[in-house]
Amino acid sequence: MKGSPGVEFLGEVGLVLVAALAGGLVARALHLPVLVGYLLAGIAVGPHTPGFIADEQAVRTVADLGVALLMFAVGVQFSLKELNHVRRAALVGGAAQIGGTILLGLLLGVAFGWGVYGGVFLGCALSLSSTAVMLRVLEERGELGTAHGNVMLGILVVQDLSLVLMIVLLPALAAFGSDRAGALGSVGTALLKALLFLLVTVLMATRGVPALLDRVARTGSRELFLLAVICLCLVAGYAADRMGLGLALGAFLAGIVVSESAYAHEVFSQVRPLRDVFASLFFVSVGMLLDPSFVLANWPVVTAVVLAILIGKSLITMLPLYLLGLQGRTVVLVGLGLAQIGEFSFVLATVGSARNLIGPEIAGVILSSALITILLAPFVSGGAGALYQAMNRVPALARRMNRSHEQMPVNEDAGSDARVLILGSGRVGRYVSDALRAKQVPHVVVDYDTSAATRARESGVRVVYGDATAEGVLAQAAPGQAELAVVALPEAAITEMAVRLLKQMAPNLPVVARVHRGIDIPRLRAAGADAVIHAEFEAGTEMMRQGLDRLGFPDAEVDAYIESVRQHRYRQEEP
Repeated sequence: MKGSPGVEFLGEVGLVLVAALAGGLVARALHLPVLVGYLLAGIAVGPHTPGFIADEQAVRTVADLGVALLMFAVGVQFSLKELNHVRRAALVGGAAQIGGTILLGLLLGVAFGWGVYGGVFLGCALSLSSTAVMLRVLEERGELGTAHGNVMLGILVVQDLSLVLMIVLLPALAAFGSDRAGALGSVGTALLKALLFLLVTVLMATRGVPALLDRVARTGSRELFLLAVICLCLVAGYAADRMGLGLALGAFLAGIVVSESAYAHEVFSQVRPLRDVFASLFFVSVGMLLDPSFVLANWPVVTAVVLAILIGKSLITMLPLYLLGLQGRTVVLVGLGLAQIGEFSFVLATVGSARNLIGPEIAGVILSSALITILLAPFVSGGAGALYQAMNRVPALARRMNRSHEQMPVNEDAGSDARVLILGSGRVGRYVSDALRAKQVPHVVVDYDTSAATRARESGVRVVYGDATAEGVLAQAAPGQAELAVVALPEAAITEMAVRLLKQMAPNLPVVARVHRGIDIPRLRAAGADAVIHAEFEAGTEMMRQGLDRLGFPDAEVDAYIESVRQHRYRQEEP
């Protein structure tokens, strides 16, 4: 006996959430990103595999809410101010990548017999990388705010915004051959709609949203504040969808609007729990789209498109960034990080199918390629560091990838009398450098982030511009003559490589390294670090000290307790 439609709906959603939980737990047990588990769970409960089959309509309904919240949260997390210093790489590199990938899609479309229009449509879909996936990957690895993370996010913003033009122009381009006057009219109407929506977005960003959030925040009610935020996200998404721009794009633009307000952090903290739950449903729904029989029947075409994304799109992304003068490691990490297609490609394929702009074969290839490349994304981006290291072993490539920036001439004598090497001149590196300058200790900084290196040089610090994991760069800092090395790089994998290289070049050099996660402590010790500092734990111990001091505990007792906690913490291999 069946229950009411509402109960049936909730049951379907509950079973899909259970599948997502199971997939996530399995992925975590195998040390894989939980995203991979969600996608595999979707394949398992999808209509194209045997066993339990989830109601696709029920899942899609909730998944629409999930993708709206997901893209809204992505927009809120964007800091346009932080991305401002990579605007040249984002705008020029992003535009070149989109244009080059569309040309690549055109060549594939012609080769597959889909015609010029089919190839252009395919190229547009291939040019859009997955913002949701890469933001999740960067977040899990603690790489948000790094040089390659900022460039990647800047290009992703350009890609996401280009979807507006694609949705506007592709339908008109399809009708251009038969009715040029009508096509031009529809292009004009669509552009006016898009312009109107963007103007309303700017107006809301400068006047409406800050005033609304301020008024709701003054009530002191967290419930009302959360309700206002969700309404803002869904109203923007619905309005964009009604104007033909897509629910996800509207929610994303609403998030960018909020990101520039004083309440951005509070909004993100409120939305994040909902985002994580409903976003899992979105990724499960994406997995349900994969039809293994279609992939098997069309494996030559699907394989060719996947390889075009992994290899062709990566190279197309890398070339303009390299020509713009970015350091080799950043170029490689960004190129492989964007080697996938995702949620906006789904939007484009859905629009194309609904309006009969493309046939089912093209839509199926886009969806299949998207799912395969999303599944591969964590592994492809994770292997970028190893690829860069392998390229560094080829002298000709190493010289090109670690070239000196025009504003950062290589100083062969930079480390000749330096007592301390500091790898990385971010916030932690600057703190150490400031202390050494105050005590008049000669030191040299190694960094490939042009902005950070420029700030260090302007402070009077000697700088070697380049990647600290490249032997040729590190040799300029003379590690064999130093008394101490401080590794303050933002990523665990790169920190490990730098520590190993330091120990190879100067086995007796004491090395102090910092990590973001406790799980990385044994990795750094195995690499040769003499001391490993867990940044979050050290902040926690200082909070313990301050709290116990203010509660009146004797200093000696507090110091003894914190020391015992510290010794226990650094003996552990897991966080």
